[in-house]
Amino acid sequence: MINFSIGFIGGGRAVRIILGGFKRGGKLPRRIIVSDINIEGLKILRNEFPEIIIAEKDNGKAASQDIIFIALHPLVIGDALGEVKAYIKPSSIVISLAPKITISTMSEVLDGHHKIVRMIPNAPSIINEGYNPVAFSPSFTEMERS
Repeated sequence: MINFSIGFIGGGRAVRIILGGFKRGGKLPRRIIVSDINIEGLKILRNEFPEIIIAEKDNGKAASQDIIFIALHPLVIGDALGEVKAYIKPSSIVISLAPKITISTMSEVLDGHHKIVRMIPNAPSIINEGYNPVAFSPSFTEMERS
């Protein structure tokens, strides 16, 4: 078990892929919180991953973790980030899974938060065989990127 916490804002297919990869790799974090407005979807996700904590319609709880995955459609990310920016710790890493939102736009919405990553997961990641393009904000050191 990895000694950090993860929050997922959104609980769809991308979250299932990431959690599946963590689980198969034996790298599940000590605390995983998933928030979504689709309660039935969260229950299905918890059946597959009983380790997760469900935060029904509570994005703030997911956003207060060490690493926060934004697993939402691009059209709603801006509003969601504005809603949760007060919960994000300065040391937290925010990872966007949306292809259209830039790091600079996210930082702006998050009042200058600078630990931001963009990642596009693909389905083979669930069996630890995928390639996931990643872009880091300039604030990450080479060591932090690896």
